[in-house]
Amino acid sequence: MSVNIFGKTNVGSSQRVISGGVTLSQAINTFLRRDGKNAADANINMSSNKIINVLDPSDDQDAATKNYVDTHAVSKTGDTLTGTLDMNGCAITNLLNPSTAQGAATKSYVDKQDSAQIITLNSYVDTHAVSKSGDTMTGDLNMGGRMVKGLPVHYPPTTYLGSEASSWSQVTQLVNAEVQNAIKITKELITKELITNTPKKSYSGYVPILEENISRTGFVATASAVTTASATTPGNFQAYGAFNSLNAEGSYGSWATPAKKGWLQIKCPEAVTIWRVALKARAIDGKNITEWNFSGSNDGKTFEPLLTSTTKLLGSANAPLFFDISTTTAYQYYRLAIQASTGAGDLGVQVMQLYVLST
Repeated sequence: MSVNIFGKTNVGSSQRVISGGVTLSQAINTFLRRDGKNAADANINMSSNKIINVLDPSDDQDAATKNYVDTHAVSKTGDTLTGTLDMNGCAITNLLNPSTAQGAATKSYVDKQDSAQIITLNSYVDTHAVSKSGDTMTGDLNMGGRMVKGLPVHYPPTTYLGSEASSWSQVTQLVNAEVQNAIKITKELITKELITNTPKKSYSGYVPILEENISRTGFVATASAVTTASATTPGNFQAYGAFNSLNAEGSYGSWATPAKKGWLQIKCPEAVTIWRVALKARAIDGKNITEWNFSGSNDGKTFEPLLTSTTKLLGSANAPLFFDISTTTAYQYYRLAIQASTGAGDLGVQVMQLYVLST
């Protein structure tokens, strides 16, 4: 490197020698290094010159390139956003009124549209909605399961035209009146029906005093067996004797059987429904009926059980016992079957009486 007489280097030379020399420390503290290992101490005036070939910034304080700004900033000359713009509570002012469907609307534009819409809506409501002051429907109104409330009560009926909707209280009054009237009529009919058709319990014996087994009254008395009187005792203990308890012969006014079991039967002139039977054993002390049943039949062959009992029918009893029968079926034949007894045979029945249900 050449140096002139004043100690300066050639202008075209890459280095300059200063009188007295320059140390590395002085150079670093005075000049910016090309390798970027020191920093500027003040602003650098580019004097209208560019800094070119700069990388896009990566840190917040890096210089921004034109490319970076064009890519990330909104251009004043017009631009298209690729994401949402958050105004953070700030206003957008000086907008034009919109000319396209997606243009931003100004307050002035919206106010004018609201007025126009209000006028249109008022006209639409007047045409399509039901007026509170009174109106006429032109089609069906589906309440969708909801109630109509606040209806007037058209009472007395002189103010009710028949085509008006009735309030719940009105309907309740009318329905209650009809229901009460129906109940009254029904009670009257039921009472009359019950009086007319309800079976009545007769407390008078149905079977009259019989004079023979086959009676002129239409009744027929039969039994499983009959005890024959002895040679010294006239008559015998026929079945009809159980239906002739007023016989002056006392104990002979009975049916008796030589066995310890047996049955006594009465055939009625017609089928009857009974509700009670009266029974009394033959009036001989010690000859008691201990187990028995009572049944009914309409052919004299097949009998339906009506009562089974172990109530003792005592020979020493002074009056018959009464037993209620639960049946609604009318039978023509009624039979008492003795299943067990005490005594040495010749037991029997002094009273067998039926009590019927009559209409």
